[in-house]
Amino acid sequence: MKKAMWVGVAIAIAVAGTWGYGALARREDDTGRAVRLLAIAEEQSLALSFSRSGRLVSPVPDEGEPVRAGQVIARIEEPGLAEDASDFERQMAQTRARESSRREDVSRLQAELAQIASEEKRMARLVREGIAPAADLESVQHRRDGTAAAIRAREAEKGQIRAEEDALQARLGKVKHFEKEGALVAHTGGVVLTRHHRMGEWVAAGDPIVTLQLEAPRLRVEVPEERLSAFSLGKSVEIWPQARPDARARARIVSIRPRSEFATRRNWGLQSRDLRTFSVRLAPEGLPVVSGQTFVVETGAH
Repeated sequence: MKKAMWVGVAIAIAVAGTWGYGALARREDDTGRAVRLLAIAEEQSLALSFSRSGRLVSPVPDEGEPVRAGQVIARIEEPGLAEDASDFERQMAQTRARESSRREDVSRLQAELAQIASEEKRMARLVREGIAPAADLESVQHRRDGTAAAIRAREAEKGQIRAEEDALQARLGKVKHFEKEGALVAHTGGVVLTRHHRMGEWVAAGDPIVTLQLEAPRLRVEVPEERLSAFSLGKSVEIWPQARPDARARARIVSIRPRSEFATRRNWGLQSRDLRTFSVRLAPEGLPVVSGQTFVVETGAH
C-alpha cells in the first residue's frame, strides 16, 4: 500500500514538473498574443555644426528660441569667396560671348563659302567657253580654300572654348560649395536647447554651434524577444499616458534594434535558445508628449 502511495506521489510530481516546464517554455515562446508594455518619452536632440573651421560672423539663436526647417542658424567668415565667385562668373560670361561670336563667324563663313562655290561654278563655265581667263578661276578657288580653312579653324576653337568653360564651371562649383559650407542650415524644426558659441568666436570643424530639441520626443519601449512579433516597422500601436488612461492616441513604430549585443535571458524550452531585449522607438501622433513622461503601449495580436 505504501509502495503504491509513493509511486502515485512520484507520478504526481513528474506531471507537475512537466506541466510547469511546459508553461515556462510557452511563456518564453513568441505566441503573438496582445502585448501591453511601459514606454518612456526620450528627449530628441540634434547638434548642428560646420564641416570646416571659421569665425562666426552672424548672431546665433538664443536658448529657447524656435527654429524652423531650412532656417540659417549661423554663418562663418568667407574671405574672398564672393570676389572669386564674381570673377569666375565674369570669365564664364566672356567665354560664352566668345562661343557666340565663334558661331556667328562660322555661319558667316559658311554663307560666304556657298557664294564662292556658286561663283566658282559660274567662272568654270566661262573658262570652258573661253570668255574668262583660267587665272580668274584659280583666284576664286584660292578664296574657296581660304574660307574653308577659316571655317575649320573656327570649328577647332569650339573644343577649346568648351574646355575653358567646363574648367571655370568646376572652379565656380567648388567656390559655391565652400560658400554653402559656410552657412549652417537646420534641416528640421525645433527649439534651441543649448547654444555652444556666440558671434565672433572661432569654431573648429565638427564643434556643435547649437543643440536643438526636436519638435516631438520619441517613446522608447523595451520589448522582450518573445513579444517582438507584435511590433513591426511602420505599424501603428495604441498609447496613453500612464496617469491618464482616458487620453488614448496612436504612435508609429519608427525603429527596432537590439538593446545590446549579448543575450539578456535564456529560453529553457525544447530548443534552449538565448533571448534578447529590443529597443523599439515610437513617434506619437496627435498627442502632446513631455520628455520623461511614462506611457502605456498596447498592441494587439498579429
